[in-house]
Amino acid sequence: MLSRLAAPLFCLTALATAPAQAMDTGLSADISSFTLQEPAGRLSLHLVPSTTLVSGYGSSFYGRNPQTGSITLQTDGLQPPVRGTVAPETLLRENSSWYFQQTSSDMEAALHIDRFPKNGHITIGRLTSQQGTIAELRVEGDRVLAIVNNGASTQNVVAGTVYPQQTVRYAMHTTPNGLLVISVNGTANHFSLPSAATTHTLWFEAVAGEHGFHRPSHSDAARVTFTGLQAHHQAA
Repeated sequence: MLSRLAAPLFCLTALATAPAQAMDTGLSADISSFTLQEPAGRLSLHLVPSTTLVSGYGSSFYGRNPQTGSITLQTDGLQPPVRGTVAPETLLRENSSWYFQQTSSDMEAALHIDRFPKNGHITIGRLTSQQGTIAELRVEGDRVLAIVNNGASTQNVVAGTVYPQQTVRYAMHTTPNGLLVISVNGTANHFSLPSAATTHTLWFEAVAGEHGFHRPSHSDAARVTFTGLQAHHQAA
């Protein structure tokens, strides 16, 4: 397993407290089915299994508040590119993958945007396949955009708005017939995906990621606190 950075840049546990208390959604943050992916020094990534996260893992990019259970993820604009990604994202991805046609699946998240990068663009969630991103949720200012790739073209849709307290609650739901439903702060958007876009295995990701131009500096970070996070798959 790849090693992680030894010296943390800040205390994520302390930072997570205020947003988590400010947003009581009734949705708990369950990390038992997620693996953490974070930057690890120069040109490498660090994967942390859910068993380690549950035991109290913390780093410069990940922290969990023991009182509220909220999870804080941070990117760092000073990190070098990894696999073509500038300012590598910190994300929680499902431990196992699944097939669109196999079962109905969903991920629900409630979050507070603690810190925007200077360009005001931050990625907060994703549905990913072995071939690339199927759907991505990106905050730009006070709008939440859904970027959906059906295998032949890409749709950009304003899926909802950010609440004034910088909070967002979203859900991504799939059904075996190719339907993808993305809900953001109470607004639902429906997408019909052809079989060509859903033949590969998939997984959900909760993300704190920068997008577009950013300054290569610690001060141009993006930070998100997930007060709720759960993924479910119906029995086939």
